[in-house]
Amino acid sequence: MKLVERSVFSSRRLACLSATFFCLFSLALPTRAAEAGHRFQLTPFVGYRFGGTFEDQETGVDYDLEDSPSLGLILNFPSKGNTEWEIYYSKQSTEVDVAGFVPSENALDMDVEYLQVGGTYLFEEAKNAAPYFVATAGVARMDPGGANTKSDTFFSAGVGGGWKYFPASRVGLRLDGRVIGTFISSDSRIFCGSGPSGSECAVSTSGKLLYQFELQAGVVFRF
Repeated sequence: MKLVERSVFSSRRLACLSATFFCLFSLALPTRAAEAGHRFQLTPFVGYRFGGTFEDQETGVDYDLEDSPSLGLILNFPSKGNTEWEIYYSKQSTEVDVAGFVPSENALDMDVEYLQVGGTYLFEEAKNAAPYFVATAGVARMDPGGANTKSDTFFSAGVGGGWKYFPASRVGLRLDGRVIGTFISSDSRIFCGSGPSGSECAVSTSGKLLYQFELQAGVVFRF
């Protein structure tokens, strides 16, 4: 399969974003760490997402999403004890190999977005570092890039964990890893569009979970 060039997530753009995040983090290092109250935390991040397989119930063929970079935002609000509320958004621009479908070269561009709400539990903090567990639930939006195709939205949920480090009172570093499961509706027909003989759908699923794994690094801003 000849892959279509991804202009949105070019290596040059990712390098610039990563450099910007780590420059901001480095500027905060001389500031003395302090315990300070805050109303919320905002974390822009870059990541890399793995996995995602659709099984066609009519043909038995598996269609895999290509591994690719992701971008997103995480918003946290303090709650009781060692817990925080979390709003999580992540977007991946990737491709799926769908042989015989309308887009040429057997590759269908695909945007996969997650918007979820949940919470984190912060374990005992050592100095300015805190490991945590996170669980969220919400929706997954899958938007194919072919002409006249339509997007599909499904329920999704995720669990994971990570580590926050605050060398300064207002700026820190967050490393995160999570697994996200999307509940594809039973007997759904997805990746639909217009073909030579009218409406066509590339995959007819059988109500199984679609799993993806994501690793992320971001800068935390406390407000």
